[in-house]
Amino acid sequence: MHSRWRHCSLLILGGVALFSAALVAQAPLRRILSFSRAGTAYSAKVLCSGVLMAGMEADKIQREDLARGAQLIQTRIDRARQKVEASALLGLVKGEAIRQGNRGCSQQIADQELTMLPPLPRPVGRDPSGTAQPWPISPDASATPPRLNKTALEKALDQAFAETNKEQPKRTRAVVVVQSGWVVAERYGEGIRPDMPLIGWSMSKSLTHALIGLAIRDGWMNLNDRPAISAWSQPGDDRQRIRVDHLLRMNSGLAFDETTGELESDLVRMITQEADTGQFAASKPLVGRTGQDWAYASGSSNILSKALRTAMEDDQRYWRFPRQALFEPLGMHSAVLETDPSGTFVGSSLAWASARDWAKFGLLYLNQGRWNGTQLLPKDWVDHARSPSRGSKGRYGAHWWINRRLRKADWPRDSFSAEGYEGQLILIAPSSDAVIVRLGQTPEKAGFDSNAFGARVLKALASGSSRNQF
Repeated sequence: MHSRWRHCSLLILGGVALFSAALVAQAPLRRILSFSRAGTAYSAKVLCSGVLMAGMEADKIQREDLARGAQLIQTRIDRARQKVEASALLGLVKGEAIRQGNRGCSQQIADQELTMLPPLPRPVGRDPSGTAQPWPISPDASATPPRLNKTALEKALDQAFAETNKEQPKRTRAVVVVQSGWVVAERYGEGIRPDMPLIGWSMSKSLTHALIGLAIRDGWMNLNDRPAISAWSQPGDDRQRIRVDHLLRMNSGLAFDETTGELESDLVRMITQEADTGQFAASKPLVGRTGQDWAYASGSSNILSKALRTAMEDDQRYWRFPRQALFEPLGMHSAVLETDPSGTFVGSSLAWASARDWAKFGLLYLNQGRWNGTQLLPKDWVDHARSPSRGSKGRYGAHWWINRRLRKADWPRDSFSAEGYEGQLILIAPSSDAVIVRLGQTPEKAGFDSNAFGARVLKALASGSSRNQF
């Protein structure tokens, strides 16, 4: 009897031990699976856009942008069929992205129909190919280039590209400095051309602000409109209190986990695994006070993109809108705003443009929405971007970061900025009549100090000397 009980006890204890071990193993296994799902989708999309659309070298992207998943994720670029496939875990997890002609790339999500966009001719850029001498990038540029301390400016750019810490690389890919409408300095990393589109990540939000302003100008929506979102249409849904302006100011009150390093966050899932990014973000519940609480959320930008599509009631018109209303007037010939699989612009993250074209966009806001003598944006739209949003402690306006409370200690108080993942930056400094663009692939925040970079360039611009002028 005792022997039988002892045998049963050992079996039970053994079973408990195995069960406990399985529970312990679940966490890392779940993380590997989450990484595989997000990583294959991300790898396919980044390679498709970076190689097939932008023309970057695949080896460079694999070595830099996709280094973290190199041991787990395999990729294949099919140039003939204009698509990229990625796989992990012996092919059990797969990702795919397909080029949409000159409109960039979209993910192909399993069991989801991909909306294919109509063809779009590739515009021909007219910017100079050389970068040695200053040149007017804006039709509103001053008659002559500003006087500058060339030595100080070159030193500031040297520091922007210098790799001083192998553990925290900068990987600056492009810098363009504009003052008084003139490109007074520009530099590019290895393999990067002046006309090559580079991703803006969350700088795309500031571009979305411009598109909403243009839509308001054209009568498609208003700041106080309730976005036409089907998920909010039921009677008594408190989300019906949300207005367009709340979304622009990150005051919607909707739940949204913006964590970039968490594989199962709302942000990562939305960008890598959701066919309809706007619908996914709109499905979130209210957790804050609409119009009062502030929380940075990429989902808000994609709800706006979806609302704009609904308001226009014509997909062809919607897909033409960024090019016709914004890119063509500014001469942003490299610019692309990509769509999710459902065909909605990913206004939070997936705008691409050359550093020069990002600078043109910055100039539009520096000049209060005017371009070539025409008021392109609504008259007060730049002031709207720069006015503080409730709950942001004076750090955020409407889809733009602001500096009136010295969020960046060494930037001017009147400066404002578009900023994105991995160190993307458009710094606008009205008091210096300057726009500064930096694009790169900085994997760790500590690798690129945007405050110091902006301050160095602005100091160089302020130290003009007739002895060293261009």
